[in-house]
Amino acid sequence: MDKISASSGAGLGAVLAMVEPAVYGGRIGGDVSDPALRLHPVPLTHAMGGRILVVDDEPGIRDMLSAWLTNAGFECDAASDADGALEAADKRVPDVALLDIALPGKDGVWLARALRQQHTDTALIMVTGLQRFDAAVEGMRLGVLDYLLKPFTRGELFDALRSAIAWRDRNIRWRIEREELRGEIASRTAELADAFAALRSASAGALDALLVTLHTRNPEACAHARRVADMAWRLARAMGVEDPELSETVQGALLHDIGKVAMPDSLIYKPGKLSEDEIAIIRTHARVGHDIIAAVPALRGAAEVVLHSHEAWDGRGYPAGLAGPQIHIGSRITAVVDTFDAMTWGRCYRGAVSAHSAVAELQRCAGSQFDPAVVDAWLSLVNAPAATQAFSVRAFPRSSLS
Repeated sequence: MDKISASSGAGLGAVLAMVEPAVYGGRIGGDVSDPALRLHPVPLTHAMGGRILVVDDEPGIRDMLSAWLTNAGFECDAASDADGALEAADKRVPDVALLDIALPGKDGVWLARALRQQHTDTALIMVTGLQRFDAAVEGMRLGVLDYLLKPFTRGELFDALRSAIAWRDRNIRWRIEREELRGEIASRTAELADAFAALRSASAGALDALLVTLHTRNPEACAHARRVADMAWRLARAMGVEDPELSETVQGALLHDIGKVAMPDSLIYKPGKLSEDEIAIIRTHARVGHDIIAAVPALRGAAEVVLHSHEAWDGRGYPAGLAGPQIHIGSRITAVVDTFDAMTWGRCYRGAVSAHSAVAELQRCAGSQFDPAVVDAWLSLVNAPAATQAFSVRAFPRSSLS
């Protein structure tokens, strides 16, 4: 069995605990004299692979880790300080970096930050002989995946490496998929822009015909847009909104989801829960729709309605984080009727609810997501004597866009 001499520069107890076949386990330490804490060596059932960067100022520990990793099938680079580590990473980008926190000069936290900025796909693992809460918190913020508290076993090391390499593989795979999605969005956005550039009129008939053409793959999206525009027209008139805001409101409501035409079908129709990255991509539809519509002079007011139809009354919406009256009245109206229609007609990932349940949800979110005055006005409309027939037929009066 290989051992490191005391003169290697590493603390003898730490080095022996790392090298001995049976070492006390756990990343939070333990008593080596307690037989219950002794672990047998973890045999390597098959070779692993990948490029690992070992950064530790103790030569004995650095050499021993490098030997373990090389014997397990990894390519290994080593450095004794932060500057040397960055130089090594620039020459050969590591799959995983094992970073000692206590380095001479710039510490491991500084190095983790630098590696995260320069090599975003490199998985980071912190190695330390001290339990530093501040370093752990900062490391989590930087995306450090794991912590190994010296002394640790080969089994713990290889478990951490397997998880880190799996994270790296997922990260690269998602980045490639994201680039492909962006390419698809750019292509569809260009097609949308061409369609609106060819629009010779912003009349109700012209916009409706364009919507039908753009939504050939999803006729329900076109029907949804018509219903939302119809309800926005009724609600805006009930609230006393007059032109030009009235026309902007109805046109914006009709086109509020036009940016989604540029979004990939794999995201729009995904039956399961979207990831945070997928949600971020979908949320760009408001800006995409605005930029396309704003190129038509007669629709610039409607473009503002589209841009801010996902803002929230309390300022927690997107894309600009506007709050209260800063949000265009048309956007506030569109937000309410769009949500009502989405709930009462359902989606591929969620069934429809009753009008009563939808109104209750709007009331619950009044003052946070929605303008309370708009919700109250909508409630009055829904409860009006003729409302039942009006909102079950869902007719779209073309005159409302005139």
